[in-house]
Formats: sequence, structure tokens, C-alpha cells
Amino acid sequence: MKTRAAVPLAQRLVYVQVVEGLLEHGLRGRVSPRLKHRLRQAGIDLDRPLLPAYPVPLWMQCLNVIVEESFPGLSREDAFRQLAERHIEGYGRTLVGRAVYGVMRLLGPRRLVQRLPQTLRATDNYTEVELLEQGPTTFTMRMNSVLDAPGYAESLFESLLRLGGAEAPRVSRTHVAADSTTYLITWTER
Repeated sequence: MKTRAAVPLAQRLVYVQVVEGLLEHGLRGRVSPRLKHRLRQAGIDLDRPLLPAYPVPLWMQCLNVIVEESFPGLSREDAFRQLAERHIEGYGRTLVGRAVYGVMRLLGPRRLVQRLPQTLRATDNYTEVELLEQGPTTFTMRMNSVLDAPGYAESLFESLLRLGGAEAPRVSRTHVAADSTTYLITWTER
């Protein structure tokens, strides 16, 4: 895996365009006063301008709060999958997201997957990705992080693949280690 210097969890940051994509666009019109209050308690005040970056533990706490408040009747996995879909939609409405998605639509699914290491690296200060092509529409992807958000990453990547023109994208977690997660990425061509 090509690596930057390993960043300890306490120093890991997610950049503002990721936070903006979900909170200002993906959840537009869906933030209840209670959710707004709980996000403020967690560390993100929606009545103030967003910060340039947020610590990953704080961001993960916010994602859990959003799932609890926005999808109370769903299983945790289904709730995180829905949240991921809204996040992808919202990110596409940010300045950075519009540019990135424009390129993704042109790339097609295979080249989109091949560019995921660079794309993901631009969202935070720590992500590293290793890809192994197993066939024209099958890749193994290892990331140097572990999310306690079942279905979230899988749904994010499936949504991105659809954006790139993939038919029937499927992303499944195949291995979780202490400091990494491996996914199997497959799709069919249109």
C-alpha cells in the first residue's frame, strides 16, 4: 500500500467538503431541532460556519447520532446504507463534489475504481488504498481504516460505481483487521 506517514486515530481528520456534503446538502430539510442539538453536543454546530476539518472520532460520533435520529425504525446497517446514499447525493452538490463527479461520469466504472486511491485521499488526511484487479469488473480494495458503521462504506462505493455507469455494483467487506478493511468490488458493464 502506498503510504503517507501513518496518522494516529486521534490526529485523523475528515475535510470540510465531506462534512458539508452530508450536513448541508444530503440532509437538507431533514435536520430536526433535536438532531441539530445533538450534533452541536457532539461538536458540530450547524448555526456556525463549518470548520476546515473535523477529527474522525467526532465525525463518527456525528454519523451515529444522525443514524439514530434520522432512521429510527431501520436496522443499523440499513440506516447506514441510506445515510451513505444521501451523503453521496449531497457531496455531489458541493463545489468539489460537482467537479469530482463530472470526471467520474466520464471515466466509467473500471477507471473510476482505479482512481479511488486518489479520490479518497482528497477527503481526509490519512486514507490509503491498495487495489488488486482480479478481473475486468472485479477488484479487491484494502483501506487503512476500520469503520464501525455497517453498510456505510459499501453503500458509498456502490453509489459511486453507479455514478460511473456500473450496472449492478456490489461491494462487500471480506476482511477486517485491527487497522484495515478489505472489500470486494464487482459490477457488470452496461
